[in-house]
Amino acid sequence: MMVRIVPSYVAGLMLGLLGLVFCIGAFRLGFWVDDGPGPGLLPLVVGGLLMPMIIVALREPIPADETSFKIQPLSAIALILVYAVVLPRAGFVPATLVMLVLWIRGFYRQSWFRSVACSVCLTAFGLFVFYVLLKVPMQMFPEWS
Repeated sequence: MMVRIVPSYVAGLMLGLLGLVFCIGAFRLGFWVDDGPGPGLLPLVVGGLLMPMIIVALREPIPADETSFKIQPLSAIALILVYAVVLPRAGFVPATLVMLVLWIRGFYRQSWFRSVACSVCLTAFGLFVFYVLLKVPMQMFPEWS
């Protein structure tokens, strides 16, 4: 008997795993603080909403014309997961720069110069939006002890 890897099932299971990680992370962050919602409330809601949608998606019949499994979406998810793990340790600027260079160079097949230039501009824009406009406290660079 041959087992066929169905891309829609793999994607559904990966989204389920992501929803579970969101829910576990939400418990660690806490849902409520003294005077209002805590930082874990949004991940809990997102993880909670992902679960029923995944169950519905996995129950759908497999389309007859579904294409073969491609590695590119899996690579994108892996890169985002690595970024999420590295971000608290490396800081926003280095982690975002490296992730964007790899993303633009790997998925869009741009030159190194264009990849680095776009990454620097997008990281600067992210800093402007989150750090300057929204005043989100975040670690910019790794802390050397």
